[in-house]
Amino acid sequence: MPAAVRIENLHFRYPVFDPEATGVGGEEPGYALAGIDLEVGEGELLGISGTTGSGKTTLCLTLNGLVPQQTSGTIRGDVWVGDWNTKKVPVPQLATRVGLVFQDPEANLLGLTVEDEVAFGPENLAVDPREIEERVTWALDVVGMTEQRRRSAALLSGGQKQRVGIAAVLAMLPQVLVLDEPTAELDPLGKREIAEVIAGLRERERGMAVVMVESDATTLARLADRLAIMDAGSIVALDEPRALYSNPAPLIERGVAVPDVSQVALRLNRRLGTGWSFVTDDEALLELAAGLRANTG
Repeated sequence: MPAAVRIENLHFRYPVFDPEATGVGGEEPGYALAGIDLEVGEGELLGISGTTGSGKTTLCLTLNGLVPQQTSGTIRGDVWVGDWNTKKVPVPQLATRVGLVFQDPEANLLGLTVEDEVAFGPENLAVDPREIEERVTWALDVVGMTEQRRRSAALLSGGQKQRVGIAAVLAMLPQVLVLDEPTAELDPLGKREIAEVIAGLRERERGMAVVMVESDATTLARLADRLAIMDAGSIVALDEPRALYSNPAPLIERGVAVPDVSQVALRLNRRLGTGWSFVTDDEALLELAAGLRANTG
């Protein structure tokens, strides 16, 4: 699978004002990222999970050049999006390849109508008006917001605002979509809506790479092709979600969220000596039902 994103020996250090401060990952003080090597393939959804302060958001910001171009700090290593180095290509130019959606729905919007929000990016790139209309129509259809097109974005629910934020990024036709905790501030309905949008987008745009930071482990188990676990600025585990969540003890010990059913399996195994390894609710129901039938004859 060709690489949409390639990260090579990436270190990033925010300014340090306390000479007594201690660093992370064995690095000098202030390093938010410490030796990241990673590739994301075209069409792949890479999930990222980890504890608070582990460097997840900083890593997202390196993908579109905001780190280091618009932040203080020092950087070593490289991030490549295709053949573009995100340290050197200007952020506005990178925005045509990398779309970033933040966790706060309000932060993604400008207070315009829904269609104006989605059209804003292409308009600033001087895209032909007819093409802008096509992009807006397509993007709103992808996120299921066509019927809300004429509404003020300020009047939408949190989940709807986040979907409009995603549509605004999609209208730029990015090769890489970066989602930084897109469901963190949403209620259960909003979380489900965003998960459905991402699942549907992957069916329609098979070549688009998605990098998704998410604390909801159940969502990651459902959507991610691979899952990177971050701790203290480093990637400490990288594998398919099933491989990581079916053995959840090391993640739990690090304070990393795992699916509820994976925790149930772990507790049953420890108490009953069983070997359950379910990762989704459906798997848990099927395997537990089969186990009960076998035990009751």
